[in-house]
Amino acid sequence: MKSLLKAFVVTFLVVGLVLAAVGAYAWRRWSDYLDAPIATGKAEQQVVIEKGATFKQIIARLQADGLVSDPLVFEAYGRFIGAGTNVKAGTYIVDPAWTPRALLEKLQSGGLVAQVRVTIPEGQNRWQIAEILAKDKLVDPARFLDVVERQDLEGRLFPDTYLFKVGASMDEVTRTLTDRFDTVFDELVKGTPEEQRLRADPEEKRRFVILASLVEKEAQTQEDRPLIARVFKNRVERGMKLETDPTCVYGPDTWREIPHPRFCRNPQNRYSTYVIPGLPPGPIANAGRAAMDAALRPAQGGNASKLLYFVAKRDGTGAHDFSETYEEHSRKVSVYLRGGR
Repeated sequence: MKSLLKAFVVTFLVVGLVLAAVGAYAWRRWSDYLDAPIATGKAEQQVVIEKGATFKQIIARLQADGLVSDPLVFEAYGRFIGAGTNVKAGTYIVDPAWTPRALLEKLQSGGLVAQVRVTIPEGQNRWQIAEILAKDKLVDPARFLDVVERQDLEGRLFPDTYLFKVGASMDEVTRTLTDRFDTVFDELVKGTPEEQRLRADPEEKRRFVILASLVEKEAQTQEDRPLIARVFKNRVERGMKLETDPTCVYGPDTWREIPHPRFCRNPQNRYSTYVIPGLPPGPIANAGRAAMDAALRPAQGGNASKLLYFVAKRDGTGAHDFSETYEEHSRKVSVYLRGGR
């Protein structure tokens, strides 16, 4: 009898120790996972939670996106706090620095801010950008264009892909675009011979922005950008007109038009570089990183300092042919544009 009692006690203790160990392990796994960051070294991530999705489907989606590494604990805790039936559908941005516990709380409280993804391509002008932003109900086009005009923002509305919270103010939108421009400019200008002057003189910086916009509108290949920037600089230094077609149709009434002599030769067109000398009075588009870099670092060496003309090859590559003299340029125009030899 004593031996049976002893065996029972030993068994009870062993089972108790095992259960305690299992419980301790489970609790450690539970707490360690729920209170640790979802991921490290990752950027914010967009997550779409479809209307009508089950909690298991939502967890599977989050797991596929790399935001849930322990679906069993995530689901168990979610159901424990009632998130299983209270997740809000929508498009959200998740910060990987959040813990799974915080993510679940935000999912059921609506604390994840719905966002709109907007892409602004390189070379767009203010009117085109107004249409893009208005399409996603981020700005009133007329008010946006008024702000761009009054604050002289053309050329500094950096082309990129952005995430704006739904209901963002127009000031937030424009500040986001111009802040991005400032960041890229600061990165690119470092180490250039003109860095100090461009940082110290607002007018010189504005001239750079104008030049970058011209390069953006004319160049289509990486190889051509620094060469086209050099041609424009060479012509400005020699007092020549730039005669670049995209300037002919920059304006509220002409920006949808294709360049044509009636625009380019119009003496009232204050942007047409066929009419005015030097750079136009302002940027004609918003340049991307590559065009900005080319404007800061025009081609050097070889015959770069003598190049004054370029013509599109029209061979499907987007490339241009460059010349030093008008006679050479005319021959190339005949070849590429008129089918001459």
